[in-house]
Amino acid sequence: MKNLIIYVIALLGVVGCISNDIPYPVVVPHITSLQAEGSESVDIDYANRTVTIHLREDVDLRSVSITSVEIDQQAAEPSMAIVGIHDLTSPVKFNIRMYDDYEWTLVAVREIERYFTVAGQVGSSVIDPVNCRAVATVGSNVSLSNITVTSLKLGPEGLTDYSFHLSQMRDFTNGQTIEVTAFGLTEVWSLFVQVSDVNVDIRSINSWAYKAYVTLSGVAGMDNGLRYRLKGDSEWMEVSEDRITSDGGTFVAEVIGLTPESVYEVQAFCGQESTAIREFVTESADILPNGSFEYASKVAGKDYYKFYDPSCGVEDGSYMFWGSGNGEGSEGVNGSANLGIVITYIDTEEKVDGNQSVRAQTSQMAGMLAAGNLFTGQFAGLVGTSGGKVNFGRPWTSRPTALKLYCRYVTGKMDIIKGSPAGVNLTGDDYDTAEIKFAIGYWDYKKYGGSPSSPVHVNTTNASTFIDYRTDASTIADGNLLIHHDGYVLNGAEKVSVATDEWIEYTIPLNYHDLDMKPTHIIISCAASRYGDYFSGCSRSKLWIDAAELVY
Repeated sequence: MKNLIIYVIALLGVVGCISNDIPYPVVVPHITSLQAEGSESVDIDYANRTVTIHLREDVDLRSVSITSVEIDQQAAEPSMAIVGIHDLTSPVKFNIRMYDDYEWTLVAVREIERYFTVAGQVGSSVIDPVNCRAVATVGSNVSLSNITVTSLKLGPEGLTDYSFHLSQMRDFTNGQTIEVTAFGLTEVWSLFVQVSDVNVDIRSINSWAYKAYVTLSGVAGMDNGLRYRLKGDSEWMEVSEDRITSDGGTFVAEVIGLTPESVYEVQAFCGQESTAIREFVTESADILPNGSFEYASKVAGKDYYKFYDPSCGVEDGSYMFWGSGNGEGSEGVNGSANLGIVITYIDTEEKVDGNQSVRAQTSQMAGMLAAGNLFTGQFAGLVGTSGGKVNFGRPWTSRPTALKLYCRYVTGKMDIIKGSPAGVNLTGDDYDTAEIKFAIGYWDYKKYGGSPSSPVHVNTTNASTFIDYRTDASTIADGNLLIHHDGYVLNGAEKVSVATDEWIEYTIPLNYHDLDMKPTHIIISCAASRYGDYFSGCSRSKLWIDAAELVY
C-alpha cells in the first residue's frame, strides 16, 4: 500500500509538469479596406503590413478621420481604435492580434500643389518643400532687380495666408523670404531667381514605338517649338502647336507618326535660338505570342490542352505564354483537371481567326465553382480542394495603347454563391459577368510573391493577395472589360447595350498612370466568371477568346 501511494504521488508530480505544447493555428489577419475623410486613395501593402492614405491637400495631418476599416478575420483584435481621429504627421504603428501579434503601420501622404513662376521664365521652377525653398530661372535679358512674379502657391488652396502679396516682390538680387501659414502653422520660405546661360534646352526624351514625348525648357511667352526628322533625311518636320503643352517655361512636345525601332533627330527652338541636335531610338512594337491560339498541345498523358506546342516549329507558339487553371504549368503542379474539372478548352467550332479559339468554361463539382480562365502566366498549384494559386505576368518591355480581341459570352444567373468582395451583395437573381483585366507594370516578384517570369502571385483563398491594378503602385497602365449577358463596360464607362452571345471585337484602352516608366511584365487575365475567385458565378458560363493583339 505504501508503494502504491508513492507511485501515485510520483505520477501526479509528472502530470503537474506537463505543459500545453499544442500550437495555435497560424492565421495572419489583414486589413482589407480602410476609408478616411478627405482621402483620394488608400493603398494596402500586405507584404509590409502598411496602409498608406493619400489625402487631399486641404486635410490637416494632425486630425485625420478614419471612418471605416475592415479586417478579414472577425476574431482579430487591433491594439488601438482604428476608426476615429488620428495624428498622422508621422507613421502610426499598432498591432492586430490573432493568436500572435502582427504589427501594422498607418501612413498619411498629402501632396500639396506648389508653384512659383515669374515673367520671362526658362523651364520649370524647382520647389523644395523640405527646406522651404523655391527657385525660378530666367533668360539672360531679364534683370533680377525687376522681376514680375506671375503666380505663387506654397500651401493648400483657400487655406493659406501669405505675409505679403506677390506684387510686393520685385527685387530678387538676393532672393526674397515670405511667411506661409496654414492650419495654424507658419513656414518661412526662401524664393530665388537665377539667370540661365541659354534660353532653350532639351531636358528629356521619352520614346515609344510610334511616338515620343520630348520635354524642353524655353522662355515663357516666346515662340517655342520642336522640329524632328528620321535620321538620314534632309528635311525637318515641326510639331504642331496642338501637340505641345506648356507649364510656365517647360514644354512637352508629342511627336507622332514615328516608325518602331528607328533613329530620329530632334532640335528645340526658342525664337531664333536653337539647341544642338539630339538623337533617340523608338521602341519595338512587340506582338502577343500565340494571340490567335493556333498552337496548342495535349498535356503529357492527359486529355486536356496546354496553350503552346513545343514541336510546332513556330517560335511564339512553342513556349508557355498563356496559362489556365487546368494546371498545365510546371511538372507536378496540379490544377482543376486533376480534380476531374477541365475549365479551359481549345474550340475548333467557334472561331474568328485561324482554325480554333480558346473557350474558358465555368464548371462545378460537389457544389464548388471553378471559373473558366485564361491568363498570361503560370498556374502555381491547388490549395487543397478550396482554391488555387496563380503567378500572373510575362516578361514585356514595350508600351501598347490598347488590347484588341474577339470574345463571345454565354451565361446565366448565378447558381453558386460562396462569397463576394467587400461591399458587393450577390443574389441568385444576378447574372454572371465575364471580366478581362489588362495591365503592364514593373512588379518585383520578391514583393508580389511570384516568380521572376510571372511576378504577381494570387492565392484565391486569400483575398489579401488580390491586386487592384487601378491603384497598385507598380502598375504603369491598366484596362478592364466587363462582359454582361446584355452588354459590356470598358474601363468603368457607361454600359453599351448589345447581345454578347455573338462574336464582338473589343478594344480595351490602357489608362496610363505613368508616361515615363517602362514595363518589365504584361498581365492579361480572362475569366468567364468575374467573382470566380470568391467561388461565385454561373456554372454554365462560357467565354470564347480569339485574335488577341496589341494596339500601339
